[in-house]
Amino acid sequence: MSHNGFLMKAANEIDLICFDVDGTLVSHPTGMVIWEVLNLRFGGSRETNRERYQMYQRGDITYEEWVALDAGGWKSAGATRDQILHSVGEFKLNDGAEETVNELKQRGFILAVISGTIDVVLEHLFPGHPFDDVYTNQIFFDEHGKLDSWQATPFDGRGKPQALREVAHKHGIALSESAFVGDGDNDVPLLGVPGFFVAYEPRSRALASGADVVIREGKLRSLLDIFQK
Repeated sequence: MSHNGFLMKAANEIDLICFDVDGTLVSHPTGMVIWEVLNLRFGGSRETNRERYQMYQRGDITYEEWVALDAGGWKSAGATRDQILHSVGEFKLNDGAEETVNELKQRGFILAVISGTIDVVLEHLFPGHPFDDVYTNQIFFDEHGKLDSWQATPFDGRGKPQALREVAHKHGIALSESAFVGDGDNDVPLLGVPGFFVAYEPRSRALASGADVVIREGKLRSLLDIFQK
């Protein structure tokens, strides 16, 4: 069987498709993710963003501590739900995202989100989404609409494979029958875990080189050619 034939066979055996959010389903005009946008809005800087990311990469802080540094800063600045949703409004669904995932759902695929984004991004930009399971960070507001608390997801970065295993197990699907669509460094730990990996407009060289298929030029609808039932 040719390489392309092998890939198509693998894609045809997929029952579960999981998605990243920032950069994959939604995007910001500057290429930033929601965390970076909110940090800049509520008193942080690009340098602070870089420093905290490097601290996490070195293991100086845990993922949960990283989330607390960012969200705690927003809370200290008096961030409100309206302000945060205004920033979320700077993002848009990538071209073809809604049409593509809804069609995949109609074809009978189980769909999930495994992402380091914040719950309000998906809820605000894609309120009628068809995802069966959603793994993201969460933020909570008090009765006055002010940011009150947050819950860091244990399933970003190095935790993404565990989320994929949980979703697959829940639906009785083998990992070899699962796929993931992502774009960034935090998706790299998933390489080799699902049966099929799609890098969409990859920002990570490692992801691009390790994926089964790379989609460029914003053609998310290409997923409809790859995954058919």
